[in-house]
Amino acid sequence: MTLQFDPQDIDRFKANIRGIPGYPSGEELPIRAMVFEPDALARLPGLLALAGVTPDKQLSVVMDHTPMAREGKELKPLVLEVLKNAGWQPEVIWLEPDSTGQVHTDFSQINCVKARLQPNSAVLSIGSGTVTDIAKHACHVYQQEQQISSLPFVVYQTANSVSAYTSNMAPTFVDGVKRTLPSRYPDVLVCDLKTLRDAPQAMTVAGVGDLLAAFGSYADWWLAHRLGMDSTYSEFAQTLMGPLDDIFLEHAEGIKAGTLESTSVLAKLIALAGIAMSLSHATAPLSGYEHVISHVLDLIAERTPRPLAQHGTQVALATLLTTNAYQIFFDEFEPAEINLERCYPTEAQMRARIDEAFRSLDPSGRVAAECWSDYKIKLESWHAHRADFEEALRDWPVIRDRLRTLAKPPEITARILHAISSPARFEDLTPAPAEAEVEFAFKNAPLIRHRFTLGDMFVFLQWDQEALWTQASKNL
Repeated sequence: MTLQFDPQDIDRFKANIRGIPGYPSGEELPIRAMVFEPDALARLPGLLALAGVTPDKQLSVVMDHTPMAREGKELKPLVLEVLKNAGWQPEVIWLEPDSTGQVHTDFSQINCVKARLQPNSAVLSIGSGTVTDIAKHACHVYQQEQQISSLPFVVYQTANSVSAYTSNMAPTFVDGVKRTLPSRYPDVLVCDLKTLRDAPQAMTVAGVGDLLAAFGSYADWWLAHRLGMDSTYSEFAQTLMGPLDDIFLEHAEGIKAGTLESTSVLAKLIALAGIAMSLSHATAPLSGYEHVISHVLDLIAERTPRPLAQHGTQVALATLLTTNAYQIFFDEFEPAEINLERCYPTEAQMRARIDEAFRSLDPSGRVAAECWSDYKIKLESWHAHRADFEEALRDWPVIRDRLRTLAKPPEITARILHAISSPARFEDLTPAPAEAEVEFAFKNAPLIRHRFTLGDMFVFLQWDQEALWTQASKNL
């Protein structure tokens, strides 16, 4: 199966996606090139030039200390050698790990990179999602502070792991809570297929998992739209991405085996995901209930402290929970049994619930305060759109049928995960969260941000959380 919208030919790609319903009128995708080739590394000097990087500019190369290999050779020295042979004098900005042994996207890292930039700088990131997000957001903040319009930024992607590479947003820890901040696009994306093929299999599996979020997030986004909670909804992302279930089932064996063809398809899907969210002006197309569950698990890990599990794999397992929850909702929700007055808690009630939920993680109250600052926006909107909810209760059979077309059965996610030899249970993650932590994340995920998902329906409907967890987590 070929992709309907192939990002390799950038000019044709841009022309074609402008015709998709929901494409933002008058908006131009600023990425100059996306290259998906077995030996794209050899083209790196020319691609830097395409981005406006010349040897007389300061070229800051942002990377961490994670060992990486390409065809049996150390990748990072190899890339630096290619640059030096072409006339550049790259200045490496090393990202140092914290006490967990990992590098996380937070302002301490972002500010360290930003402090090394100059008005004539150009930046090349060599890494996966975290390195990319730190580098691009440092560029973004620096441009804003210095009021400069151009700071060339090129991404050398080292794993098919997340959708950060083409996104103009950056998930960043703020007071321990992940927030998605406006950032910037790269000028050029370099996907050297041999590099991606030789990345650890766990990262490739995570890349598939991150995209499987669509099996629940499309439904979450439409539900929020139908209830008046999100005016940004469009089907642009779904059209751009194509039938992910069919694509993954066709390429699962190739992804597992590391064929260059399937490596390329996955890299292109990951690139499309970042573009889909950016041009939708929201992460909602590919980030719903499953992502906030993952964010709470990350919050727990941060507070422990311990390293974070692979983001995409954690998201995929959360998707099994949320798509299970959708099936439960379809089967058991009875609008006639709803007491409307009980569906509208006060600010005082929800603030107390958030304070209580997160006190054990952070006695100082900073985490709860950060969660409340975002959650209260959702609560106010929920009250303001009561009429939309009342109308939805009357139209539930129609709404349920529409949601069924968007929320994929959990069996499809499980089948794809099995086909690529992905972890199938939370206990298989590295490091593995405790079952009680996963349960906490499932129940409290709706409380951390303003995005409306199925999880919020369970909160506002005062669904029996214990029974829901028992049903949704069966076999997980």
